[in-house]
Amino acid sequence: MSVTVLAPQQRRSRQNGNMRLTRPSRSRSFGLLHIDEEAQVLELETSYESRAGTHRQGSSSEACLSGQILDRVLSEMVIVVPCKDEQLAVIRAVISAIPAACFVILVSNCQREDGDDEYEQQVAMVKAFGGYDRQMLAIHQKDMAAAAAFRASGMSELIDPADGTIRDGKGEGMLLGIAMAAAFCPERHYIGFVDADNFNAVSVNEYCKAFAAGFAMSPRPEQEDTMVRLRWSSKPKMRDGRIDFVPEGRCSKIVNSWLDRLLAPGGPQQQHEEHGTRRGQPHTHHTKSDSPFVTTGNAGEHAMTMSLALKLRMAAGYAIEPFHFVDLLERAHLRSSSGGSSGNNNPPWLVVNDGANKTTTTRTPSTTSTTTHPLNKPVRVLQIRTLSPHFHRPSDDEHIRQMWATGLGSIFHGLAPYHSMPRCDDDGGEISQLRQRIHDFAATHGGIDDATGELPSPTSTRPEDIDLKRFRAVLAPSLGASGPVVVACRLGGLRERTICRLDVAWRQ
Repeated sequence: MSVTVLAPQQRRSRQNGNMRLTRPSRSRSFGLLHIDEEAQVLELETSYESRAGTHRQGSSSEACLSGQILDRVLSEMVIVVPCKDEQLAVIRAVISAIPAACFVILVSNCQREDGDDEYEQQVAMVKAFGGYDRQMLAIHQKDMAAAAAFRASGMSELIDPADGTIRDGKGEGMLLGIAMAAAFCPERHYIGFVDADNFNAVSVNEYCKAFAAGFAMSPRPEQEDTMVRLRWSSKPKMRDGRIDFVPEGRCSKIVNSWLDRLLAPGGPQQQHEEHGTRRGQPHTHHTKSDSPFVTTGNAGEHAMTMSLALKLRMAAGYAIEPFHFVDLLERAHLRSSSGGSSGNNNPPWLVVNDGANKTTTTRTPSTTSTTTHPLNKPVRVLQIRTLSPHFHRPSDDEHIRQMWATGLGSIFHGLAPYHSMPRCDDDGGEISQLRQRIHDFAATHGGIDDATGELPSPTSTRPEDIDLKRFRAVLAPSLGASGPVVVACRLGGLRERTICRLDVAWRQ
């Protein structure tokens, strides 16, 4: 056996700490909206020849992002961690895995009963992180100061009239996180969300770096808005004493399948185009796909440019993630139907049921806002499959049923204003037929609300309606080590430090 050792002058200069992943090979475009098929993380850390650019020489189907590039993006990112009844140790482990360059916002909706205030323990945890140069904020979803800030900033519809606090719900908590990030971290260009119920905490580190990789492969936010949605490699289940690495969760399987039908290729190529995404290469039309296109309909782990987060309508509760697709599709349609340039000059593909002015009015029954604005620049949705599996607390069948029913309800009611979407195949059919099939499926599988006879109709709210100046003015006096908004930052020897360029200081 012979062993070849490279002489020093023959060794190639190599860099470590780089992330390698595939590039999407296909994309479906709806005017300014471009949805890429699933990419995949190949290596969390690899080595490659030191060359200019972000992808490996001779392999344009793959991207290799240097650690320096990822760190730059992470330093511009806020990570929101919504939590409710997760154990403190689980939440602590999740936060510990978030890259230190990220600003972390913990939005808690845990119990606050006398003698059993879980939030006090979470606050102590946040303060402890602050001693290790971690930049963090913590706020409770039911805090009266948060409700007062929303009320003053024009978002009274988020307030529960029963007790005057922000309504319960994951979507409401995420919206609070967006408002906090936009108001107090204006220099951060990206915002991501990770669930707090992750028993495999190290996977969170990969999630955040996958967010950064997606943004690094995209134009800057000034040119294009980007959303990165993650699909776990698997969702392991214990069955008969063995671990079964299930590729897709029960709720995701249902919601993804219906979103896939909604966004299936069809109709004239100009109207609904599926093409190669490699820059500078000609478009290749596809009519069929061997695998599902939408794989992230219920992606709890997702991130987007801050400018996009402030534009999207945010659905309440568990409808928030699938409703992203519906809202983006409608905004792209409004852009096209109002005569704006869509990049491929495609005519409207959604035909409105009534004769109302479809360029300004949102006719979604469940919305709390009266207008929806068309896209003003391209939006790209990246779907990335991670290497890490996702372990979390198993949910019972009733909880899963509520989740997929809410998700399908957001699609069903969100498409109510439209009756057709031209296609070249029979699968999916017109919008009215697709909605009927969704309703029939829900009726067969117990997803219909007995009181209304319909799928759940979640409300939706637009963050862009928030008056951020007033929101910040109400909450700014609360920033501190012991106020409603807990700020934890190591001060580096300074007596005081301005948080996020605000005229609010926290004393050590």
